[in-house]
Amino acid sequence: MKRTVLWPLLATAVLAAEPQSMVIPFAGYLGYGSQSAKESGLMGGLYGVVSRDGQSLELQYAYTDIAYRDGVDDLIQNDFTAIYAKQLDRGMLLRAGVHYIDSDDAYTDGGTTLLLGLHRSAWGDYDAGAELYYTNYPNFDSPLSVWQVTPSVTKSLAEDWSLKAAYTFITFRSSKITETVLNMGSMMSSMGRSPHTIVTYEEYSDTYHSAEVALTHRHGLVNTTATLWLGKQAFAVRDGGFSVFNLAEIHKGGVSLTSRYAYSERSSLSAALFYERFTDTQTGDDTGVTGVWVSYGYRF
Repeated sequence: MKRTVLWPLLATAVLAAEPQSMVIPFAGYLGYGSQSAKESGLMGGLYGVVSRDGQSLELQYAYTDIAYRDGVDDLIQNDFTAIYAKQLDRGMLLRAGVHYIDSDDAYTDGGTTLLLGLHRSAWGDYDAGAELYYTNYPNFDSPLSVWQVTPSVTKSLAEDWSLKAAYTFITFRSSKITETVLNMGSMMSSMGRSPHTIVTYEEYSDTYHSAEVALTHRHGLVNTTATLWLGKQAFAVRDGGFSVFNLAEIHKGGVSLTSRYAYSERSSLSAALFYERFTDTQTGDDTGVTGVWVSYGYRF
């Protein structure tokens, strides 16, 4: 696992409220299980959105530093995201954007994700939408292309409760991953780069399926969301395009709890706690990661 940033879920509220602008600095910590080649991680960054007349531009910069065990050098990564959204007729919202990866990881450095999403709100008690993602990693022996589609539906259960359900389908040619390791591993090492060390070849398949449910409760100034997802993911895009899991790991489910407190008309504090299982393909073992993050939002 490279990183998990759940706070962009707030972007939905940002668009609905139509503020002129908002900035959110954030920071977090990751702790890995003993079966992982990774030991811990730090992440931080800045999110900003400007909106006007039913249009918005969201920008994010995120920095991640993953510390490895056994004296292996840290993995440093910078992620850049830009997303444009426009309100259309009949409660439709169109989203389009790009996510770029600048990483010490030899295979996924320069990876680029394109996203396109369409959502419809105020459809009875339901909101529905779908996101399409295409990610290209040019440094694989033969460039690796990953396609992902994530449809979702949200239903209002009561005055202060809502339930969101999402399905994620991911597909790519798994043979390209192992071919790259076999053909380019020694060359990358000689160049002083940090290639993946993939042990569990047999775990890779060409398609992955997962499902997620998120229950949200709003009480006064506090908004709390509990999330559970099950299934498998590899090279997944999450959080509406803000988080791209670019390391060659197989994720196998997780839970999270996110809470936001709007203590004034302009300011809010958010925090999250999450746990996720995954196969660390550098050790060949199943392990887990626990993380926390905090953020502060200010609306101009």
